[in-house]
Amino acid sequence: MISFVSVFPPYRGGISNFSDYLFSHLSNIRDVEAFNFKRLYPNLFFPGATQYREDSNPEYAPRMLHAYNPLNWRTTGKSIAHQSPEVLLFSFWHPFFIPAFNGIISQVRKLSPKTKICTVVHNVSPHEGFPFASSLMQSFFQKNDLVITLSNQTQKEFENLGTTTQSLKLFHPVYDRPLPKTPEAELRNKYGVKESDKIPLFFGLIRDYKGLDVMIKALNKIDLHARQIRPFIVGEFYADKEKLLQLIKPEHKDQYVIIDRFVSQTEANEIFTISDLLVLPYKSASQSGVFNDALNFNLPAIVSDQPGLTEHISHQKTGLIFESECIEQLVQLVEDFLSKPDMRTEISSNLTKLKASLSWEKFTQQLANSL
Repeated sequence: MISFVSVFPPYRGGISNFSDYLFSHLSNIRDVEAFNFKRLYPNLFFPGATQYREDSNPEYAPRMLHAYNPLNWRTTGKSIAHQSPEVLLFSFWHPFFIPAFNGIISQVRKLSPKTKICTVVHNVSPHEGFPFASSLMQSFFQKNDLVITLSNQTQKEFENLGTTTQSLKLFHPVYDRPLPKTPEAELRNKYGVKESDKIPLFFGLIRDYKGLDVMIKALNKIDLHARQIRPFIVGEFYADKEKLLQLIKPEHKDQYVIIDRFVSQTEANEIFTISDLLVLPYKSASQSGVFNDALNFNLPAIVSDQPGLTEHISHQKTGLIFESECIEQLVQLVEDFLSKPDMRTEISSNLTKLKASLSWEKFTQQLANSL
């Protein structure tokens, strides 16, 4: 039995999606019990419109854990320990949750001492500052028997913490999303773009570290009308929306398609399908679930040279890489790519092989063998 503590649907976001997929695939080869959050972030600390998505509320993941109620941690820990699981598996992405996780571990260690404590780590260092982050992370990871990281960058950051806990580096698998049944021409019409338009896409929650400003400044140097370029910005703004959008040249504003909200998976699939290029101009990165989403659709990406982004990219073979925050390089690569259809064909073809090497089946089997 594996007891899996994480955020699952109906919560939104990449960690929830990852956990949903992992539970589904892991359940095919092991007995797994899910423990979801009933309270995740306090509303005061959550900048978005809602923490929930509308299309999913799975029965397999009962909502039990309260992230900021210490009395609940003891109860949740006892419920897990009562099952005497072989493995207690956590998803970790932010030090805010460490007190709750430590509280659960305390109960499990006391009541089920043979249970192995393991964690899948999505981020080690938080993208924004957090009080006592290093001390909290050391206290949590030291209580683990095994830590699983998903990229070279995350593995390096974990090793720099200086804990004695064993670690294993795997990879972020590619989501297997269905292609839309609607023809691409109809989808482009739905989103107000022509068949001849070229679409560079910025996708996901918009935070300062993701570098949307870098992309906008680069596109300001290109004649979007003459080149028939229609940039898409898709995602809920957690950064200063007005400040970012004011960076767009006034004569370019009518070329942009801005969907400033959380989009459903169906919409996301449609947008990835009609896009020509994913742009990830991140200023820091552990890895990117958005890149893996794009990979499912064989959508080429231009990424900054952050180690967490470039691990699976060979320049001009499986993607394009530019020096972080270098506007001139990004301009050149966007212009080259969008003017050379053969380049997209070649990169897309190479992505097919990369996608096969990063499957959920391979990831889940390697994870299960390590637990």
